[in-house]
Amino acid sequence: MTVGVWRVALAAVACSVFIPDLAVAAEMTREQVAAEISGATQRPKLTGKDLSGLDLSGLDFRGADLFSANLDACRLDGANLANTNLNRAQLRGASLRQATLVGASLYAVVLDGADLSGADLSGSRIIGLLNGVNLSGALLRRANLGADMANQGMAPARVEMNNAKLRGADLSDANLMHGILSYAQFQGANLRRANLRWADLGGANLSDADVDGADFRNANFDGTSLRGVKGAGSAAGMD
Repeated sequence: MTVGVWRVALAAVACSVFIPDLAVAAEMTREQVAAEISGATQRPKLTGKDLSGLDLSGLDFRGADLFSANLDACRLDGANLANTNLNRAQLRGASLRQATLVGASLYAVVLDGADLSGADLSGSRIIGLLNGVNLSGALLRRANLGADMANQGMAPARVEMNNAKLRGADLSDANLMHGILSYAQFQGANLRRANLRWADLGGANLSDADVDGADFRNANFDGTSLRGVKGAGSAAGMD
């Protein structure tokens, strides 16, 4: 897909948080996917595959190449996606509850409306559309969601998480620099030492969040709720 076409595709979904009536036309069955990943002698390769709508819960995709795969409306609850390549993958409305995505690469991903509650994304690289995503209770320790300043010509160059649910999520030491986080819900989240420089937190809710040692310099706090925030005295940019 060319950069121009990719920009058009992203623009078409950027304003949509809920993804109703997704067309599903998987070209493989769950059994075929399971056989492909279990029988691979090298890195399992599912590049560009249409797996939309499949129930792939609990499968072990560790290290798999899912570049540009269509996983819209998939069920991946409890699946192991550690160190997978999900660059340019589509996971709109997908369910990844309690899934493992440690060290995964999700560059230019589309996760609008997906459910990743309780998922482990520690150390992952994420840039793309996560509008309306549910990351409640998720682990994002040391995850890198910061803008890619070296590739400003690509789309998207930053993470968009408008209306995202991050209640109780662990974002300690995470990078969210330049992130679009309007109306995101961070109640009770762990943001210790997180980098949120230049982040857009307009209308966000950080009630009872722990921001000890976090960096909010040049962040937008218009309409942001900071009630009961912990550690604000040691956070940069929260004067």
